[in-house]
Amino acid sequence: MQTPTLILLTLFLIALAIIAVLLYLLKQNKKAQDTLQREMQRRINSEYRLLFEGWKKEYEKRIRKDAASKSQSTLIGKITEHFIPYLPDFPYNPQDARFLGAPIDFIVFDGLSTGDLKEVVLVEVKTNKGSLSKRERQLRDAVNDGKVKWIQVRRNVELESEK
Repeated sequence: MQTPTLILLTLFLIALAIIAVLLYLLKQNKKAQDTLQREMQRRINSEYRLLFEGWKKEYEKRIRKDAASKSQSTLIGKITEHFIPYLPDFPYNPQDARFLGAPIDFIVFDGLSTGDLKEVVLVEVKTNKGSLSKRERQLRDAVNDGKVKWIQVRRNVELESEK
């Protein structure tokens, strides 16, 4: 072969070898980048998991404390509901009060125990900053709007001795 052709062939083979080495290095670099990215993601996830667990413990204590406080308030409210007619500031005779619990706490038949019924009063007991529920507000509004009535339901029942 001629020397210039041999030189070109040699240069071509060297270029081909360099390209092959570069492609190999690029592939290795990509693998290293992927490995590095996975490792970084794992560490970030681990960091965030630790931060989240710390946050969760902190707020779980607050949530539990809040729930215990609300539970205690509810319990005090329920106890108060039962005893309110026997407290000195209850404006009706306790013998006239009938506990329901829901949707209102009491019906008071004012004067019924003395034989002189003056009025029928629906009583809802709230402690501290308690507010009416939606159902309680609806009931209050129905009473205030005069949407209250009396009905008598009669059911004839045959007893065996009457046959």
